[in-house]
Order: sequence, then C-alpha cells, then structure tokens
Amino acid sequence: MPGTSNATGPRKTSGLLAMIASSFLFALMALIVKLLGRFGPFELVFWRSVIMFPSTLGLMWYRGIYPWGESGQRFFFILRGTAGFFFMGTYYFSIQQLALGDAVVITYTSPVLTAIVAAVLLNEPLELLDLAGSLLCMVGVVLVSQPSFIMTYFGAHPVPMPVAGVAGALCSAMFATSVSILLRYRKDLNPLVSTNYFAIVGIFTSPFFMLAFGEPWVVPDRVSEWFLMIPLALLSVFGQILMNIGLQRESAGKATVMNYIQVVFANLFQITLLHEETDRLKVSGAALIASWGAIALFKDARSKGVDQSKALDSDLLSSSPVGRSSSSFLASKDEPSPSDVVRRGSSTLMAATDSLGGSESSVTHQNSFHAG
Repeated sequence: MPGTSNATGPRKTSGLLAMIASSFLFALMALIVKLLGRFGPFELVFWRSVIMFPSTLGLMWYRGIYPWGESGQRFFFILRGTAGFFFMGTYYFSIQQLALGDAVVITYTSPVLTAIVAAVLLNEPLELLDLAGSLLCMVGVVLVSQPSFIMTYFGAHPVPMPVAGVAGALCSAMFATSVSILLRYRKDLNPLVSTNYFAIVGIFTSPFFMLAFGEPWVVPDRVSEWFLMIPLALLSVFGQILMNIGLQRESAGKATVMNYIQVVFANLFQITLLHEETDRLKVSGAALIASWGAIALFKDARSKGVDQSKALDSDLLSSSPVGRSSSSFLASKDEPSPSDVVRRGSSTLMAATDSLGGSESSVTHQNSFHAG
C-alpha cells in the first residue's frame, strides 16, 4: 500500500543514517585515544569510566531503571563489565601501538570469532558461508599485520608491525567476542545497567592494572586534554544510543555492513589527520575483513526470502478450500492453524529483534559491534 511504503521509507533511511553516525562517533573515539598518547590505556579506561558513570546513572534515573539490576542477573552484569573492561584496555593499547586503521580493522574480526564461538557454545548454526568468511578474515589479518615469517615466503619484506600491538588488537577482538556471547546467552540484561557495571569495574580495576603494567599516573593538566577526555566517554554513550536506534529500524545484516564503515572512517583519519602511511596490502586486508559485512547482508536477505516464502505458502494454504478445511479440522483439535503458527512466529521474531535492538548483544553480533 502507498501509505505503508511512505511510512517505512523515511524510517529505514533514518536507521541507516543512525548507524553511519554511530560508526563515525566510534571512529572519532578511537582517534581521540590516539591523540591522548601520553596517557596509558588503563588510565584512559579509568577516566572514561569516571565520566561515563554519572552519565549512565542519569539516563537510568530518567527512565526509572534500577541501576543494580535484578539479584539473579548481577553475576552476569559483573562478568559483562569485566570482559568489557579488558576489551577496552586492550583496544586502547592496540590503538596506541599500531596505526589507527590497523588497530580498528584487526579488532573488527570479532564478529567472525563470535559466529564460530556461538556455534560451539550456543549451538547456533554455522554455515559453509560463515567458514569461507572466517578464512577471508584470517587472510585479511595477515595482510594487515604482515608478519615477516609469513610474508617472506611471498618475496615481500615489509616493515614488521609491533607484535605487542597486534596481540593487543587480537585480544580486544576475543574480549569483544566474550561480551557478545555472554549477551547472546543472557538477552534479558538491560543495556544501560550493563554499561553502568562496566563503568564501575573500570573505576575500581584500572588503578590495579596501571600498577601491574607500570603505567605512570598522568593528571590531565591542559584544557585541550579535558576537551578530549570528556568526549572520549560521551561519544561511546551517544554512539551506543545511535546504534540501538539503527538496529531497531534495520536488519542485523545491514547493521553489520554499516558498522564496517568505521574501518573506512578510521583509515581516513589515519591518512588525513594523523598522516600515518598505509599500503596496498593493508588496504586489501581491510577489504577482506570487511567482506564479512557483505556475507552478513547476503544471509540476511536470504533469510528474509525464506520467511516471505513461508508466509506466502501459509496464506495460500489458508485461503484455499483445502486449507480452510484443514484449518477448521486443526482448530477443532485445539491445535493452531498454519497461519496462526506463522503469525505467532512473526510476533516472536519481532519481539526478539526489539530486545536485541535495545541491548548491546545486538551491537556485538553485527559489536557492533562495540563491547565497551
């Protein structure tokens, strides 16, 4: 109907724009971490948590949400906060050690790891297409990191990247995966309460890791540093809100593609603002890793086609004389008709999508993902 298309068109456009804006804010946050190079990664997590904590408390107070969650959920909130803390610490470390685009693109292998781990632990389906995408992403990581022990076999002699930085980026991808798996397992965790626990863990845990890794305590004593430190926390909150808006209005497959735009923004910042060099191999590797977005989009379109086909078959069955008589027979046996099954399944699917759209598990599935 014309009215329906007019209503959904602007809504879907605003969803895509929200996800693009979210990716831009997350890339801008990574740029700020790069600019605050005289602060250690765990101190940045500390200041980010200190600023973020009252922000999330204010949002929860405004929405009438109990900040500590239900008693049966608190263990998982603490677990989520701890995993998010380690993700953010290793992510910040990799950004400081590597070129901005390299750190972001290696960390963005998390959706691939999530698909594999979810198949093992949560019995989620893992298709041949997923395995092919995983292989492409692994090749992409090799092209971006360019380890000398592999590249020499192909006659290339690249300048090796810092091993610690690459390890940090891979660890951040693994911790992001752990956050995603946890939130898939417990989809009832409120996203604001989860963020609140992450801030609490960051405030109390960061000083211990600063001591353990010998990070000096640097007090921000310049206006420019506070001008960057405050957006470091707020950009994450607003980026998360925009991402959830996008997920409520678009499919997870399209959200994955839009999230990979963060890789493009990060590389643009790297070249234009930070004047860090890149090469064709790294660009090719980034493209291979970003191909996971295209795979997610294809799977999303295919699943929609299957759902529409099932709905069409059900409508045809229910509208035919045979279908009506069958439905009447089933109804007399107190069993649901095929159209009822489709209708109930659709409502369940919509409810699950709304739940994911309001939780950070959706971010890590497409991450973003973004675990912090």
